[in-house]
Amino acid sequence: MKIKYILICAITVLLSCKTNKKEAKTEENPKEQVIEVTENNPVIRHVRTADPSAHIWKDGKVWMYTSGDAEDAVNYNTMDGYRAFSSTDMVNWTDHGQILHSKDIPWGVPGWMWAPTAIYKNNKYYLLYPHSVKGNKDDMRCGVAVSDVPEGPFKYVGWIKGVEGQWLDPCVFEDDDGKTYLYWGVREPKMALLKDNLLELAETPRSIAYGAKNFFEASYMHKYNGKYYYSYNAGLGGFYAMGDSPYGPFEYKGAINPKQRQDHHSIVEYKGQHYFFYHWQGWNGGSKFRRNTCIEYLYYNEDGTIQEIYATKEGVQKIK
Repeated sequence: MKIKYILICAITVLLSCKTNKKEAKTEENPKEQVIEVTENNPVIRHVRTADPSAHIWKDGKVWMYTSGDAEDAVNYNTMDGYRAFSSTDMVNWTDHGQILHSKDIPWGVPGWMWAPTAIYKNNKYYLLYPHSVKGNKDDMRCGVAVSDVPEGPFKYVGWIKGVEGQWLDPCVFEDDDGKTYLYWGVREPKMALLKDNLLELAETPRSIAYGAKNFFEASYMHKYNGKYYYSYNAGLGGFYAMGDSPYGPFEYKGAINPKQRQDHHSIVEYKGQHYFFYHWQGWNGGSKFRRNTCIEYLYYNEDGTIQEIYATKEGVQKIK
């Protein structure tokens, strides 16, 4: 009987300890609350958009200029016309419609209007873009169009001699001293200083030394804390290098957006936060020919390097 009593007491104590531990665990880890996550990517859903060129103009809004993919596209030849969008909260975007179409250009074929870039200079808004003369990727010119207002429409004013060839993917960048540079190229990145009229090169084009050999397309330049960031698409995601001059040489730093194969990006700072614009094919029947503009947060490390970005459905939250 004594042994039986001791055993009963021991079991009671063990059960008591188990219960206490369970209660303690419950107190330390209260029941998880299910938080509804809003999927804000892609940010444009009523039309297919790609190659977003994002900017903060003097009106305090975020503006982006995009190329357009046809809903039934099976190649890039049918891309025809650029659109302008604006926002004050990064989630709700106003579509200002088509701002330039191949029919507005006195040379070239229908379609073949690929990734644009934009700049505000000389009290006007400029759109620089690649367009094919005869309908193949090796005869692109860099056209220039201008508008008095950011929403366009833009009027064709010419094309830049000395910037021809494959699909170009131009990026225009104005430095703090007012000098303006153009970056372009496929497989071999090039750049040159532009004259202030943005219609002529001010020097002979030069190749860009970026510390690697994986460049494919989509040159992009931005500046942060006195450093120049040359970034691009390697065909398997976005990569970048840093330098002390818009000419380089640049020190290769690695990936920005390594998992997003079609990374044609632009970067802006708006209301104290940095944002990364890119296009994504994985939504609503998308494909590499039917793409959609998305946005993610971008963060710098203390040494100025960029933290890797991964495409998400959540995207960015509305600015209040």
